[in-house]
Amino acid sequence: MFAFNQAILWASVFALVSCRNDSQDVQRIHRAPQGPSSTQYGISVVYSDTSDFHWSLKALKLEEERLDGRAQSEVFSGDVTAVQLLRSKPTGTRLRADRVVRNLKDQVWVLSGSVLVTKGSKKYLKTKSLEWDRRTGKIFGTGWVEINDDGQTLSGIGFEAMEDLSTYSIFEVSGQFDSN
Repeated sequence: MFAFNQAILWASVFALVSCRNDSQDVQRIHRAPQGPSSTQYGISVVYSDTSDFHWSLKALKLEEERLDGRAQSEVFSGDVTAVQLLRSKPTGTRLRADRVVRNLKDQVWVLSGSVLVTKGSKKYLKTKSLEWDRRTGKIFGTGWVEINDDGQTLSGIGFEAMEDLSTYSIFEVSGQFDSN
């Protein structure tokens, strides 16, 4: 009987020592999950730059990504298009990409996969990937780019431009100019 009581005593001590309520363990359990917190399909969103300028964005899918319970980015995918509006009327500036990641903190958007920026019918920029700083209105990239400006086509590696393509620079340029 003494051996049985001693076994129960040791089992109880072992159970008490192995159980704990460590605040770090509790925090880890209660931390918000990583990755998409919500997924929406057939999305249409309007972002406002000023009271006059807006961007109307459409995508097949939107996933909001969270870290530690706070929204960090929005990931739009599936034929993403954005149209710039001035007082609710299109300005002629459009963006298209397969995927757009909107970083909520620094307002830099990353467009990837068949990216096309157009201004009217005579000016466009094509690339595989670009970053768009919404605060400054500049777009830039380090990869291949092709810019067509009223029939004149330039291509190269690396670029910087205004979102409306009013000004642009291509690094490592190649292309052909017509003498017309």
